Amino acid sequence: VTAGTLHGSARAAPEPDADPAAAFDSFIPRAPRHSLDQLVLDPDTIESIREAINVLVSQDLLYETWNLAAVARTGRRVALNFFGPPGTGKTLAAEAIAHFLDRKILVVSYAELESKYVGETPKNIRAAFRQATETGAVLFFDEADSILGKRLTAISQSADSGINVARSTTLIELDNFDGVAIFASNLVKNYDTAFLRRMLAHVEFRLPAVEERQRIWEGHVPPQLPLAPDVDFARLARHSEGAAGGDIQNAVLLAASYASMRPPQTRVVTLADFERAIAFLLEGKRRILE
Repeated sequence: VTAGTLHGSARAAPEPDADPAAAFDSFIPRAPRHSLDQLVLDPDTIESIREAINVLVSQDLLYETWNLAAVARTGRRVALNFFGPPGTGKTLAAEAIAHFLDRKILVVSYAELESKYVGETPKNIRAAFRQATETGAVLFFDEADSILGKRLTAISQSADSGINVARSTTLIELDNFDGVAIFASNLVKNYDTAFLRRMLAHVEFRLPAVEERQRIWEGHVPPQLPLAPDVDFARLARHSEGAAGGDIQNAVLLAASYASMRPPQTRVVTLADFERAIAFLLEGKRRILE
């Protein structure tokens, strides 16, 4: 597929924000830091991402030449759901899509949306969507289950009502959005079905297989990092089953830290350093998840 220009369509605009300046200015799109050729994912995930991208770059053909605009109730909005364990590349993939489309990315976490002041969270949600609309940025929601979760039926306090208002606001804004929105979660089973129906594609991110783990190990070691002759990335890949890409990245940093504690003439990272680091990280995860 090749990148193309995405055009908006005539649809109802979102409700104006009651206080544009403060919330709007807090969401700043940035240039993506990763590209598609940097992704190390299983083939099924890569194929799903490429199929989703093709919907984006073929919009003129789909909506104008073939007139799918006549039946598309969602306009040209493309909403994708990325789900899978932490550290498996969901954020990297969102950035790679933005890079491919030659767009900036607006990354929004639940912590940025939530506010201790009643009524602020919906305002922040509206501001994030409006900023993405005005800048053409890819809108990426991390920890999306926090805002796309099932709406509460037993309301016991004002905070519960606030959660439902925030989720309803997200639905309304998504329905009025003509851009690219990507939602990522480790807890996709918590999603409200109303959100699931609005997703063009659900892309699963799995823990990397051994071949992918080797490429991730190799990709996270810069040329400047001094390595001992015994470092064997194929062996590290075999001995790091269950590790996500984020775990391997942290293991490289931790192993380098071990080496930095030695006398200058012996500051090289050994196979034992890498194995100790990844074992430490995976054991920590195992204990937490037990």
